[in-house]
Amino acid sequence: MQSKFTGNNESKRTAIKEYVKINGVEQGIIVESVNQNKPLLLFLHGGPGFPAYPINKALGVKLEQYFDVCYWDQRGTGMSYDAKSVKKGVTVEQLVDDTIKITNHLRNKYTRNKVFILGHSWGSYLGSLVAQKRPELFYAYIGVGQIGAQLESEKEAYQYILQTAMDRNDKRAIKQIQNVHFDENFYQNRAYAAIRSKFTEKYGGGFKREGYSNSKRLKHVFSCSNYTLKERINSFKGAILGWQSLGHVMATADLAELVPKLELPVFILQGEHDYQTTLTQARRFYELLEAPFKKIYTFKNSAHTPFIDEQGLFYQIIQEDILPVVEKEVTAI
Repeated sequence: MQSKFTGNNESKRTAIKEYVKINGVEQGIIVESVNQNKPLLLFLHGGPGFPAYPINKALGVKLEQYFDVCYWDQRGTGMSYDAKSVKKGVTVEQLVDDTIKITNHLRNKYTRNKVFILGHSWGSYLGSLVAQKRPELFYAYIGVGQIGAQLESEKEAYQYILQTAMDRNDKRAIKQIQNVHFDENFYQNRAYAAIRSKFTEKYGGGFKREGYSNSKRLKHVFSCSNYTLKERINSFKGAILGWQSLGHVMATADLAELVPKLELPVFILQGEHDYQTTLTQARRFYELLEAPFKKIYTFKNSAHTPFIDEQGLFYQIIQEDILPVVEKEVTAI
């Protein structure tokens, strides 16, 4: 099934919504375009298990100025939530295979030899694995909020919120932070997760530099006109499922060990104030990675989402550095 939406103030802008059956599960995608036949970008959302499309649209992200952008809701969330299959959980192996099949669907439908793959947060974990397995499908890998060793990143985040509370003499915050137990099983500790989320957002190291409350997230998802009511609800169900199924994977793995080499150009775009996936760990992943070409960019006024916090600079990098990869490849041929 396919639906086509046209923006009220952008007559050339289209958003095509489609469901593709992959490995027994109908999975939803939305492909946004302003002027068709630009290079395709596959956007891999974070979470694990929380769609990017409603948030990006609510916060004015316009990647479609530079790409034909595919927002895919990964298995088990949003447009791709299937009540029967989710009882079994979701695995990394399933998501890697799903990503490859979605990529090939896009290549075939839109007659493209390759696409760009952008992984944000959890999506950077998934995207790195996919790019390692099938580099020939992609012009380049773009990591934003890049995961490295998440346990080490969490240690930094804990020290950041505690030190910031001390610097501000925020006695109430100090007490709350010190009262939660932090260890290698942090991903199973709901009390720690709540405190960590509260104070990274409060101190400018969370999703956005200025903070992003759960109420705003709720509002933005439930105001997404291209999602059905059921899909809006399933976005939150998917976030629970995603963490239950994959939280331990993200929390315990060291991506620098899992992905020591990528055989395609690599771009890492990281907020300096990101305490969900820290700059230190993103830089370590980058420095240890072997690739034919790689470049890292830091955003001085961004937290976890530089494509929201500093859109102008983000788009400039796309125009000047990332998109020319296509021209270089054509010239090389």
